[in-house]
Amino acid sequence: MRDKWYADNRDLVKWGVLLRLADRYAVEHILQVLYYRPTSWAQLEIDGQRIPLPSAVIEHFRQATAASGIKAAVPVEVYSDAFVHRDAYLRGVVDRIGVRPLRPGIVFLDPDTGLASRTPSLEHVLDRELAEVWGALGSGDLLVFYQHQTNRNGQPWVAPKKEQFEQAIGLPIGTAKLARSEAIARDVVFFYAQKTG
Repeated sequence: MRDKWYADNRDLVKWGVLLRLADRYAVEHILQVLYYRPTSWAQLEIDGQRIPLPSAVIEHFRQATAASGIKAAVPVEVYSDAFVHRDAYLRGVVDRIGVRPLRPGIVFLDPDTGLASRTPSLEHVLDRELAEVWGALGSGDLLVFYQHQTNRNGQPWVAPKKEQFEQAIGLPIGTAKLARSEAIARDVVFFYAQKTG
């Protein structure tokens, strides 16, 4: 997640889904795994002089870590370490999942794009990483995953990515659930599953 994309319509859907799921599943905590990649902002030009955007403006309108301040019935924690090295980041996430004080909870994976395609980048989560996060969850925990539209050519994208999500965490095809709001942001969906046993 990058600061430049924070607080758009997708975030309305994202946090609407998360808070409704928290209520529906009676969870005690939401851990947002931000996959944070800081944004370098362009400068302003005032009377021919280039100057940086004031930090107060960025913090108010485009600070991706601000979700920790959302007023909700359950505490929201943002794992905001910089996402630079995959393996080190994944170790940090798994460690944080293991020491959550409140359970059951939601672990929300929030990458820029979603599940890896054939040519993964830091915008994606790899299937093996998703499987390791799933393995770190306890009974009753809910895994929620952000998935952005993967194509613009009219081909189906939700069902194939949902199957990829299910296969990565070892669920039978068709068992993960889906949340979305096409009326607010039609290019994003959320896959989720509750860990049992």
